[in-house]
Amino acid sequence: MFMRLSLAAAVVLAACTPTSGPAPGGSGAICPQAGVFRPGAATFAFTGDVMAHILIQQDAARRPEGFAPALAPSAPFLRRADVTVVNLETPLARDILPGGREATSPAAPAQGPVYAGYPAFNAHPSYAAALAGAGVDVAQTANNHALDRGPLGVDRTLEALAEAGLLTTGTLRRGTAGPWHTVVQTRVGRIALLACTYSVNGLPDPAGQALRCYGTAPAIPTLIAQLVADPGIDAAILLPHWGQEYSRTPDAQQRRLARAAIEAGAAAVIGSHPHVLQPIEELMASDGRTAFVAYSLGNFISSQWSLDRRTGAILYTDLTRDAQGRVVANPPRALPTRVNRYVESGVTVTPAGLVADGAPSIAQAASVLGEGRLLNPSDFGYASLHPQGAACR
Repeated sequence: MFMRLSLAAAVVLAACTPTSGPAPGGSGAICPQAGVFRPGAATFAFTGDVMAHILIQQDAARRPEGFAPALAPSAPFLRRADVTVVNLETPLARDILPGGREATSPAAPAQGPVYAGYPAFNAHPSYAAALAGAGVDVAQTANNHALDRGPLGVDRTLEALAEAGLLTTGTLRRGTAGPWHTVVQTRVGRIALLACTYSVNGLPDPAGQALRCYGTAPAIPTLIAQLVADPGIDAAILLPHWGQEYSRTPDAQQRRLARAAIEAGAAAVIGSHPHVLQPIEELMASDGRTAFVAYSLGNFISSQWSLDRRTGAILYTDLTRDAQGRVVANPPRALPTRVNRYVESGVTVTPAGLVADGAPSIAQAASVLGEGRLLNPSDFGYASLHPQGAACR
């Protein structure tokens, strides 16, 4: 359920209700015009960057519920998917100092220097349980901040996520041979998720714990080809951490890797790192498959306050089998989100259609992703304050 927020209107059921299945938080079809949650499909949801700026950590530290209220308004929309994936752009390394040394005594949440924001992120491990409670299933951990707390920080982060029941991809514990990917079982088959990062900000990675998108051996397209050739895997999705921060336009390197991954067999490529939305493109592979690339989903939760950085999207896609029996990712739809800060709940991420000041974020998402791709809370059976982009009314 939604927590109480200082919003201009209450969240109520809209006239457009799901055609089958329970209300958000369960599974089943939503409004038929929405183009996702088809009967028999496996619906995946992806978010942008889950950040741990110090303001987010301080807000969590002063609440008994910790990080959970920050995610609560979006949780019903995350839980609705069969599989929900986030880019976790912070270590969750219990009691690890900058540089990767262990503190001499346990630290409280938001207590620096153990738990701090930019430039050397580290958040309390309770963030993992909050993500799991909000409906997240998989955390992408390959990003430029993965080594902010050194090799031990990577180990502790993966331990925290595993304890919360989350799967991970893109980083490994020291002494682990792999695999880099994780696999989720769905009603249409076994789907592999593979994350990589362009960089770890130049920090030492002596144990090779973070998979690189570029210059790695074997190359990412080769790893994708190996995954899709595995008889135990039905499809693969690439999650690259790439591109230029704050640019709304993907660069040539992103485009080359996206094309190569799709040619190698990826059903979709869903990127992160720019902290702003970048376009979605559909590409046709030489084998006749149509796949899509979402270059960046922006920030999911952060304390960056310009319009383009507080606007993100939850991206939904249905995985189904095509006429040849292959598992493919259908054209995606996006639910715009907006980050605000409230007196009671602190920094909070909410579908933009549910907040009084959400219209600019909806317009921002429409300008980058295309209005025709947008979902609205009314598609999920919730009344929206902003009907723009609604597929069902």
